[in-house]
Amino acid sequence: MFLTPPYKVPDESSHLLRACEVADGIFYNKTPAQNVECDKYIQKQFSLIRPAEVYQVTGYPPVLYAFSALGLNAGKLWGGAVMFYLGRIFNLLMWIALIAVAIRITPVFKYQFLFAALLPMSVYVGMSLSADAFNNAFSFLFFAYLFKLIYDKKDLERQDYILLVLMSLLSAFTKGAIYPIFLFFFLPIKKYKYLFSISCLGLAFALMSWWAAINLPFYNPQASPELHRYLLLHNPFDFVLLYIKALIHNCFYYIRSCIGILGLLDVRFALPVYIITMLVFFSSFFFLPEKKVSNPQRILSLAVLFMFLTMLHCVLYITWTPAGTYKISGFQGRYLISILPFIFLIFAQNKDYVSEKFQKYYKIFLIIFIFLLLLYASWILLKTYHMRWVIHLLY
Repeated sequence: MFLTPPYKVPDESSHLLRACEVADGIFYNKTPAQNVECDKYIQKQFSLIRPAEVYQVTGYPPVLYAFSALGLNAGKLWGGAVMFYLGRIFNLLMWIALIAVAIRITPVFKYQFLFAALLPMSVYVGMSLSADAFNNAFSFLFFAYLFKLIYDKKDLERQDYILLVLMSLLSAFTKGAIYPIFLFFFLPIKKYKYLFSISCLGLAFALMSWWAAINLPFYNPQASPELHRYLLLHNPFDFVLLYIKALIHNCFYYIRSCIGILGLLDVRFALPVYIITMLVFFSSFFFLPEKKVSNPQRILSLAVLFMFLTMLHCVLYITWTPAGTYKISGFQGRYLISILPFIFLIFAQNKDYVSEKFQKYYKIFLIIFIFLLLLYASWILLKTYHMRWVIHLLY
C-alpha cells in the first residue's frame, strides 16, 4: 500500500472523487453544478481537479465506496495524505475480511481462491481506493457461499434463502458480481428451484438496469455511443469480427493484466513471471482435484464466462471505443478477477492424478510461490517509485 504513490492505481483519482462524493452523502448522479461544494473540498484536500468528462463516475453505485468513504470521513480531521491513506486502509481491511471469510467457508477450491485473491493485480486494487476492491471481494464471497450451499448442504434453510436474496440484490449494485446468481440452478432446492433462481436473476438484472437508467454512464469523451449503438443494432457482424479480433490479439494481454500490470498499466513483470504464474495456477486443478464438480456446472460456467466477456466487450464498444477505430478499446484483465471462480469450475478435475502426500507438499509449494510472487511485485514497485531508496539500500 505504502509502496504505491497516490493515483498510481488504474483510475484511482476517479474513484477518489466518487468516494469523496459518497462520504459527502452524494449517492446518485448529479450535475456538475450540484457537485460544486464537493469538488471544492476535493480540490483543497487533494489538489485534484475533476475533468469535465469524469462527472459520469458519479453513476457508480455507492455500495462500492462505502468503506473507502468511511476511511475518508475518519481522516477528515487531518486531511490530505492521512485522509487518503485511511481511505485505502479501510478498503483494504474490508477486502481482507471478505476474502478471509470466502476462503474459510468454501468447501472446494480453497487454494485456488487463495491464489486468485493474492495475484499481484488483485492485491493491488484491493489496497487502493478502487471500486474493484469491494467488487472482487464480494464476488469471491458470493461464489464461496454458493459453493458451500451446493456442495455441502442437502437442503436450504430459511436463513439461506434470505441471504441469497440479499446478496442477489447487493450484486445488482456492483460491477460484475451479479454473475454468480447463475449458479442458483444447482442449489439443493426441492421445490420451485427454477422459479426462485429465475426470480433472483431477473430481479438483480432489473435493479442493475434501473440504476444504469437513472445515472449517466462513465464514457470516453472520444467515443461516440450513439454511433456505435446504431452500428451494433444495424450491422452486428462488424462487432462480432471486432470481438473475435480482440480475443485473439489481446488474449495474452488480458492474462498478463489479470496477473499483474501495475501502476497506471505501465509497470510490467518479466515475461517468464507471467508464464510461470499461469502454469502454476492451471496446474493446481490437476494436482488438487475437486470431485464434486459436475459436467453441467462446467458447461454453464463456460456459457456464463462467454456471456460476461461478450457483454463487457459490447459495453466497451459503445462507451469507450473512439469513433472510427477498428478495435474494441478499454478491456483490462483486472475485470476478469471477479469471475475467476467460473474458471475453477471449468478446469476442475474429478480424478486423483497424484498421491495425498504429493498434494500436501504441493499446497506448501503454492503458498511459497504466492509469497515469492508478491515479494517480487513489491520489489518491482520499490524500484519503480522509490529508486533513490533502492540505490541507498544497495550502496
